[in-house]
Amino acid sequence: MAAAIRPKLVVVYCRNSIPPLEIAEAARGWCDLIWVLDFTDPLLVWSVPLIRRLGTAIDTSGLSDAEVAALVALDHPDGVITFSSEPILLAAAIAEESKLRFHSRRTASLLVNKYRQRVALAQARVPGPRFWSVPADATRTVRAHLAADLSYPVVLKPQVGSGSRNTCRIGDAESLLRLLNEAQRDADDMLVEELLAEAHPREAQRFGDVLMVDSLISEGRITHFVVAGHFVPAPPFRGTGSFIPSHLSDAETKAVFDATETALRALCIDDGFINTDLIITPDGPRVLEVNGRIGGQVPTLLQLAGASSLLSEAMRFAVRESDGDVAPLQTEHVSFCAMYQPPMEAQRLVELGGLEVVAQLPGVTQVSLYCRVGDTIDWRRGTISRLLTVYGVANNHDHLYKLYEQIQRSIVASYEMTEPAEPLR
Repeated sequence: MAAAIRPKLVVVYCRNSIPPLEIAEAARGWCDLIWVLDFTDPLLVWSVPLIRRLGTAIDTSGLSDAEVAALVALDHPDGVITFSSEPILLAAAIAEESKLRFHSRRTASLLVNKYRQRVALAQARVPGPRFWSVPADATRTVRAHLAADLSYPVVLKPQVGSGSRNTCRIGDAESLLRLLNEAQRDADDMLVEELLAEAHPREAQRFGDVLMVDSLISEGRITHFVVAGHFVPAPPFRGTGSFIPSHLSDAETKAVFDATETALRALCIDDGFINTDLIITPDGPRVLEVNGRIGGQVPTLLQLAGASSLLSEAMRFAVRESDGDVAPLQTEHVSFCAMYQPPMEAQRLVELGGLEVVAQLPGVTQVSLYCRVGDTIDWRRGTISRLLTVYGVANNHDHLYKLYEQIQRSIVASYEMTEPAEPLR
């Protein structure tokens, strides 16, 4: 396609997103990219020179969302997309300014703020946990009264954030007040939620009772194209990897789809790719969170399963070259990404071995390292506290379970340790 007539796609980029080269490969030959990112972000500085070579780059540092949207509009873009939760509000502002297909600003505000989303779901009578907002400016008296009135354990999380960052299980009022005081110093608005019971005891779970559904909504029409199972999480709620297809029965899958669709309707989402996290409880599936982007690792899992490029399809949808006809996955195998999480007590990585053994296990296709000896470790970073991620394809769910156990046993790691307060586990 001649460069002069290729559509222009805005990619609102931030840390923990899909690598720039993967995005550029999905766009190669058919669209031009306009990258929007904060050049001063310490975790993005290394990628700025590369991104400049992959298209037009716009620096957001020091600018309001409205100023960035006006600046982007000068390039007359045809679409906007983001692969992370953090920049969804900015992407929505860009879409509104340039009249592009994306979440409305109202919907975007519900997708990025966990408390507002919980309120919207509750108002629509979507079953879920009880919850309480604790703004950063809440008085000491308000915090104390809440802590005294709750039944424990509860879950504490930031109202804005992703990947289980600073999300913990609280066992008593003293621990809750201590963490709320820390959050106040950091000016974080927090959300307290009732801890939902899992359908099966954690020690009896083969795979986790938490899962995710990826959906596409096109002019109000909902298509669910992936149900991904999760491995049993590491304490307190850190992800340990995903796999597709899930291990659910047809009846369980239908119940999960019904719960997902009820939540999506409640949030008034009309267009876009959506990732929904759910938990299977004794009373059926319950929605934990709805995210306004493609699920983490889903494009890679689909690629391992032999499906066409989800990134390319999402980008074509954004510029209106596609109505989003993403077919549900059909595969005889199980593609997976398995994460190795350190214990909550770990502060620094002292030793890491066994990678060569893992790389040679039947079914493993790639081992990606995220932490090196000497690096600081902090469970509060959530899922990204992982040491490494292993990708591959298993013959079936039985093979997957055995392979996952082999991976976990094969890794040899030691740490400098500290002892966390027990009520936080």
